Amino acid sequence: TMRRYICYARTKCSPRLSESAAKRLQDEYIRIRQRYAQESAEGAPAIPITVRQLEAIIRISESLAKMTLSPLATERHVEEAVQLFKESTEDAASKGLMMEGMT
Repeated sequence: TMRRYICYARTKCSPRLSESAAKRLQDEYIRIRQRYAQESAEGAPAIPITVRQLEAIIRISESLAKMTLSPLATERHVEEAVQLFKESTEDAASKGLMMEGMT
């Protein structure tokens, strides 16, 4: 049943980022920060990304891996986590939920 599957995943599966996934995440983090700096310099409203958001992306990646009982979070998991992060922050910004200095 679904309940047993979730219980098993919670107790037996603790995925960590693979080396390639960590490198991919590092590259994405740098790219997002550079885009933020560029947009800020141009005067356009931009969503800052901090270490806190980076940690959230890591947790999302590991959770996606856990859903498939994978021992490692792969580049695919990181890509999906980054996409989810971008969509959710852009959605929040478009609705005015992001305040300056608050993330």
